[in-house]
Amino acid sequence: MNHRVVVIDDEPEVCALLGKVLVRAGHEVFSAHSGEAGLALLEQHEVHCLVVDKLLPQMGGLEVIAEVRRRWPRVAIVLVTAHPEPFNLEAARPEVVLPKPFKTLQAVEDAVREALEAMEASARKDPLTNLRDRVAAVVAEIAPGRRKRE
Repeated sequence: MNHRVVVIDDEPEVCALLGKVLVRAGHEVFSAHSGEAGLALLEQHEVHCLVVDKLLPQMGGLEVIAEVRRRWPRVAIVLVTAHPEPFNLEAARPEVVLPKPFKTLQAVEDAVREALEAMEASARKDPLTNLRDRVAAVVAEIAPGRRKRE
């Protein structure tokens, strides 16, 4: 199945590489070089998976993940990090952590596939997922300060 994937990395070369790998794997890919731009893409498209670098200027990857979890709880998340130091993933809860540099390009495809499978398995286990998704979408629409869609 084709999935829509948003890739957020401040390095254009990394975005291009990830985009090529994921398009070759059959996904539709949108790229952004900042957390804010990536969130804008999620507002514009129905996205299935987010691949986000941990270290981004201004809005960091963990902040992006927290916002995605709040507004789009059914988006599978792959966190890319070149800094394997311990950090608290409890709040972020990515489905997969992908170390950078990538061991192989297949590792990127595998990470996205694993994240999507984990999200689908989670939805099957929890009968309230659809209700939670609908409630989260309504809350995101009525949240103060949210721009109305044109």
